Amino acid sequence: MVSRPRRWSRVVGYAAVAAAGVGAALVPDPRVADATGPLVYLWSAFLIAGGLSAGLGAWTDRWLGEALGCPLLSTSLAAYAVILFATGRAAAVIGGLFLAGMAFLMWARARDIELLRREATRAARARNGRA
Repeated sequence: MVSRPRRWSRVVGYAAVAAAGVGAALVPDPRVADATGPLVYLWSAFLIAGGLSAGLGAWTDRWLGEALGCPLLSTSLAAYAVILFATGRAAAVIGGLFLAGMAFLMWARARDIELLRREATRAARARNGRA
C-alpha cells in the first residue's frame, strides 16, 4: 500500500485548506475585504468547497472530488495572491508568491487528474473492445 500515506497527506492538506476558508469567511483580512468587498466571501467559499470536495475525493480515492475541488482552490489561491501582490509591501508579496505557487500546484494537480481520467477511460474502452 504505497499510495496510502500520500492519500492521507492530501486529505489532511485539503481539510486544512477548507478550515482556512472557514476562518477567512468568519474573520476576513480587513485589507482583503476593503480591496474586494463581498468577493472575499466568494473566495472563502471556494476554499471551503474546494477543500471539502478535494479532501473527500482523496479520502475515498475517487478522482471526481479532486477534479472538482482543485480548480476552485487554484482560483481562490490565485485571487488572494493577486491582492497581496497589489499591496506592494514586501511581506505581502512574499506571501503572495507562496499562494501563487500553491495555485499553480493545484492547477497542475487538476491537469494530472484529468490525464489519469482520460487514460483510465481509454484503457476501459480497450478492455471492452470499444477502442
